[in-house]
Amino acid sequence: MNSLKIESTTFTPEINFDVENNTLSFLKVSKPANAITFYKPVFDFIDSFEKTKVKSKIAKELVVDFKFDYFNTATAKVIYELLKKFKQINKQGIDVIINWYYHPEDDDLLEEGEIMSEALDLKFNFKKIEEIQL
Repeated sequence: MNSLKIESTTFTPEINFDVENNTLSFLKVSKPANAITFYKPVFDFIDSFEKTKVKSKIAKELVVDFKFDYFNTATAKVIYELLKKFKQINKQGIDVIINWYYHPEDDDLLEEGEIMSEALDLKFNFKKIEEIQL
């Protein structure tokens, strides 16, 4: 199974799913014209990961890093669906670690993460971004 890499654009995030290290990261901005279509390859890849590495007990953990600068409402709905998939994976005995990064001045992004964490009863590690990375 190869890793998944989607390069960022002005409207879409960079997405990296490193299957060797069982890490998935979402970076930058997400406001695609059609969020469901844009994120479909990610859902498909997670399904393959689940069949290949989760059900066979090859993976022991999955680390998911949400490092968005901004995401729109359509993306928020997609994130919620992704989190439901991660919860399913967790129920199969895989330790799913969710890191939610936010800028100290961005209370909205922090609050979005808190709402999703509480709504799905998933533990998030909230991590404040101290410096702007260029």
